Amino acid sequence: MLQIMTYSGRMSALLFLCGTCLSSLLYAQETRQATANPARPAPLSTEAGISPELLTILQTWETQSGTVTRSRGEFSRIEYDKIMLSAKCALGKYWYEGPDKGRMDFSPNEAATGKEVKKRNQVFTCNPDQAKTWICNGKEILDIDIVKKEYNRIKIPAQYQGQNIADGPLPFLFGMNAQKMQQRYMLELGSLHDPHKIIHIIAYPKLAAEQREYRVAEVLLDPTTYLPQAVQLMDTTGNKETVYVFSKHDKVSGPWLPTAPWNPPMLFYKEITNQTAEPTLEREAARPFNTQGIMLR
Repeated sequence: MLQIMTYSGRMSALLFLCGTCLSSLLYAQETRQATANPARPAPLSTEAGISPELLTILQTWETQSGTVTRSRGEFSRIEYDKIMLSAKCALGKYWYEGPDKGRMDFSPNEAATGKEVKKRNQVFTCNPDQAKTWICNGKEILDIDIVKKEYNRIKIPAQYQGQNIADGPLPFLFGMNAQKMQQRYMLELGSLHDPHKIIHIIAYPKLAAEQREYRVAEVLLDPTTYLPQAVQLMDTTGNKETVYVFSKHDKVSGPWLPTAPWNPPMLFYKEITNQTAEPTLEREAARPFNTQGIMLR
């Protein structure tokens, strides 16, 4: 597994775009669920380790992901800081091409400046986030600061390129494999789950390397299309939560026009770091994990 600690935020953000990469639904749910009950674990099956319902969902999600080769869309992002009671607000666009290319552009949400948002009975003041771009072109990762005109480059070892990037830090982005998900994550259905309206999956990392990156990830899927509606990540301290709400998903059937988004011109940008990611042990020992759940609300 690639250990790329510096870029885990945006990489983890992309992880649920998968091969299947809307909406105001989550904002309404955040308000309605402000006093919701804690996460309820799904009944476990002794053989698979997860409920039969969740196993079927994972297998269907994997199948649906495999049908998407190119996709692009739009999202909003809010990063909640529980200590400062502030929130960084951004608008974004994403591009995906299987099996191993992804890009997310973040721009400041100026319209949200000074506005208050409520999350679990806490009130946060919004500030526009900085303009940044994250790109994985299959061979390297670029983390670009648009304002400072600087970027960091991390090369992906050959053994993790292509389809094998699913074994790296982006398992959900570059190929939803149901079996590997069960090996690497403790999975359960969340309290928002309704098979006719919304799929709510909670994932707790089992591997120590991933436990150092984030405590828990949650995703809301459309039960018909299996397209992500929202993703929420909690950092290891429990003091920051990042929510992505997807407002648009478009499949792209032809070539990218005018050009593919993976190799932008960097002529006037300064390269800060250029290194190769060091692989860690594929099956690093798992540490005990917290199963309290945080809920998309």
